[in-house]
Amino acid sequence: MNPADGIHLPRSRSRSPPESKPTVTVSESSSLQSPVSTTPMVSEPQQVRLTDGQVLMTGEQGQYQLLALARVSPELAWSVLTDYESFCTFLPSVVDSRIIRSDGARKLLEQTDRRRIMLKTVETRILTENLEIGQEQISFRLIEGNLKYMYGHWRLDPAAWPPEAAVSTLISQQVRADIDFNRPIKKMFYKLFESSLVDTMVAMRDEMERRF
Repeated sequence: MNPADGIHLPRSRSRSPPESKPTVTVSESSSLQSPVSTTPMVSEPQQVRLTDGQVLMTGEQGQYQLLALARVSPELAWSVLTDYESFCTFLPSVVDSRIIRSDGARKLLEQTDRRRIMLKTVETRILTENLEIGQEQISFRLIEGNLKYMYGHWRLDPAAWPPEAAVSTLISQQVRADIDFNRPIKKMFYKLFESSLVDTMVAMRDEMERRF
């Protein structure tokens, strides 16, 4: 994958009804602590591609940064980014998403994903801790799931471009993830994970603009 290329994936998916899941708790001593990230630097060529509706991704082998532009206010973008229990209605392959614990800005989110992999339907469940910082950043980390680790953040920043737009918001995501498997399986994982990241960013951006 060329890191300079923009990627735009399809946005509609069919979903099956979720199954009920048990409640899981996390000790306070393991809580996520995250500093506020900085606004990503965006070059003029990148601004052009983002304005054209592309999602830009850089990185490889489990370390990525993604950028997208939504022509909505940061306030509206934030309302979609934190609408956790509606993720199953607009995020691809997500069939269930629920907050199982909330403590102010800290949310424990359980999410079930279903997708076709090598002619099989694979369902996975993950539990993430999400820390909301102001109304501009969500830091997250994996608590339970089939990955070795996953952590990162979402960030929203007002964008001064394109000039013809009344309001625009730069959506960025940084994420690191890996699995405990050998190299051939890791290569397949990275490919699927990269596609999933971009697909999710596209769906998130499109839902923000749909609600505008």
